[in-house]
Amino acid sequence: MRKRLVGATVVVAAGLALSGCAAGGAPQQTVGSGSQAESRPVEASAGPQQETTEAAGSNQGGNGTGDRPCEASDLDAKFVTAENYDGRPSNGQFSVTKNSNDMTPCVLDGYPEIKAMRGSEGGATMPVAIRQVAADGAQPMRLDGHGGFASFNITWTTSGDDGGCDMPGALSVRLPRAGSQDIEVPVNQGRDNSLRICENDELQVQPFGDYTN
Repeated sequence: MRKRLVGATVVVAAGLALSGCAAGGAPQQTVGSGSQAESRPVEASAGPQQETTEAAGSNQGGNGTGDRPCEASDLDAKFVTAENYDGRPSNGQFSVTKNSNDMTPCVLDGYPEIKAMRGSEGGATMPVAIRQVAADGAQPMRLDGHGGFASFNITWTTSGDDGGCDMPGALSVRLPRAGSQDIEVPVNQGRDNSLRICENDELQVQPFGDYTN
């Protein structure tokens, strides 16, 4: 199942600090606002899987709190980006805020699984390389009750000012140790959520953590 974010209704209750990435991969914070949309569970579409290269560590980090893993239905999400067209890395922050569907605490711990989608309405998977990278600030995130916040960062090299190719229409995210639901957010709907990549480009993905400082 995918939880797709569509439309233009604001759903995120917390603000976002957009992280940038320096050459070494450590995030630097900037502030921005991104497109937000209402979310709902939807059926996952079939499509080819992305090539994934894992960094040191696990996609299913341990949970020392005894709390349940966060599911897609627990969270509202948004994706905000800052792209560079001069060869420097572009970066985006995918943030989630706990909603009131289930008031019990949950934990986000480890790397998400991400896919670039050809369309914002659940299109086929776009083949891109995914590389998991370490980051300062990565840690298990316990989201209490309602309003808890966590995020992870993505970096890539922008494929020219206009992309020069068929670019993705959505980003699909499966949470660490979660069930069969994904969270899908639209991309390339404005400069603040632009993801100008082509087939076989690489996305570098950091684990969930606290990147607000």
